[in-house]
Amino acid sequence: MRKLLSFTFIFISCSFIYGQEKLYKGRVLDAKYHTPVAYTAVYIQNTRYGTVANNIGEFSFTAPDSLNNVQLVIARTEYKLQYLDVDNQLDDEYLIALIPDDFEQRSKNIQDSISGSTGGFNSFIVKATNFVKDDWIPLGNSETNKFDFGRIQTFPTFNPIEGLRLRAGFASNSRLNPNLFIKGYGAYGFGDQKFKYRGELTYSFDKKAYHDQEFPKNNVSLIYENDIYSPGEMHPRSPNNLLLITYRRSENEATYRNFAEVNWDREHQNGLAHTTWIRKSRMVPQGDLIFQRTLGDMAFVDNSLHTTEIGLQLRYSAREAYIQKKRKRIPIEMTSPVFFLSHTIGLAEILDSEIPYHRTEISAQKRFQLGYTGRIDMVGEAMKVWNVVPFPLLVYPNQRHRHHIENNAFFLNRALEFVADEQVTLRATFVGDDLLLAKIPIINKLKFRELLSLRASYGRLSSGNQRGFANLDDINSEPVDLYNFPYVSHQYGSKPYVEGTIGITNILGLLRVEYVHRFTYRNHPDALLGKVRIDVIL
Repeated sequence: MRKLLSFTFIFISCSFIYGQEKLYKGRVLDAKYHTPVAYTAVYIQNTRYGTVANNIGEFSFTAPDSLNNVQLVIARTEYKLQYLDVDNQLDDEYLIALIPDDFEQRSKNIQDSISGSTGGFNSFIVKATNFVKDDWIPLGNSETNKFDFGRIQTFPTFNPIEGLRLRAGFASNSRLNPNLFIKGYGAYGFGDQKFKYRGELTYSFDKKAYHDQEFPKNNVSLIYENDIYSPGEMHPRSPNNLLLITYRRSENEATYRNFAEVNWDREHQNGLAHTTWIRKSRMVPQGDLIFQRTLGDMAFVDNSLHTTEIGLQLRYSAREAYIQKKRKRIPIEMTSPVFFLSHTIGLAEILDSEIPYHRTEISAQKRFQLGYTGRIDMVGEAMKVWNVVPFPLLVYPNQRHRHHIENNAFFLNRALEFVADEQVTLRATFVGDDLLLAKIPIINKLKFRELLSLRASYGRLSSGNQRGFANLDDINSEPVDLYNFPYVSHQYGSKPYVEGTIGITNILGLLRVEYVHRFTYRNHPDALLGKVRIDVIL
């Protein structure tokens, strides 16, 4: 009996000793940029124990404590393979700094030097393209600077309202303060001879490696902006970062807008993000656009429209992760669906606000990879304004949520041509990969690719908001607290507005050239039936 008990005790003790597990956990960072390296493989060499880091570089796994001479292997594409001896490590968590593998950059430099040796113009084009793509340049030594100058891509633009527009801005980085960031820009239009500007002060609850937009964000921001805003060509919450030729169809249909806003922007590791805000805004009509109310034979003109609103936007993006290098935030996963849901409440008689309103929006975006043939980017959106509101607060086809995939603007319609308080839009863009152009060696070397797209919008205007058309019979019978619609504005008929394009994209990695054709509502006065568009694809 004593022998049996002794044997049982020894067996249990050995099982306990050899059955213990050791926890290996830590985080993988980029050694150069100090940002998380998502989806890195971490495993014990010559064993089956290991894991893949999550979308913010964190990893955790267990292995038997009996393993000796444990060496972790850390592997990720575009980084050098790294080994870490952990037997003598006292830390419970490992902070691993992966060194970028600059093979691709060295190959690119060799190609650039070859281009330079074969022609000065080729070398200039390569350098100019890279300069524009970088978008920001350090003010001072790139290893110690505290401010960057930019954005290069928005420095020169042209539009029919301002003519030539020059814009310059700056942004602080974490070397000034890892939690507090300031940025802004100033712009001048030589056509309207007006100065515009924007300033932002952002506090991040998490210390940042370089800038405030690093994933995941947890920021509170104070913003003041005084710039052009076209209700028919921009979403009310889109930043004024349009490139090259802007506001093409907004002459006499845009406003000058200034607003002050406080917002909280929060991104979660699971792909959920939310933004809450309060904004006080003032819009002043531009050019021949007027804010005019009509009552009987009398007309009343307002110099400006004041609103105060609060809002909430939710976004969900499955498997959201990024490659983050200084101010670049490049998505790793492009085929996962992205959903937006938002609601805005206009507050009447608060901070000089004039209009109460509710506005709801939903958007779904998805990229479909078609093998080696190419890809299709699909975006569907629906918007509704629930109240009777002046026309600058209605919905228009080009008020869209832009994220990672193609979501191009309608091109041939006037900015305020189609007015609605309920609207749905659908955009589909096909970009070829191994298709016709890829079969032509010289074109394939230039990486030009086929482009096809189709865009459609449809909506309706409620009877209350229809009173903005001054020719309706009941306009004289009751007071109407609405602005008269511009003469270019129309309601949708029984069919959607549709336009399509065919062209070439990825020219110099920057541009696309396409012919745009208008399929419906071709009988509208001054309708643009077809035109070639040159656009930036950054």
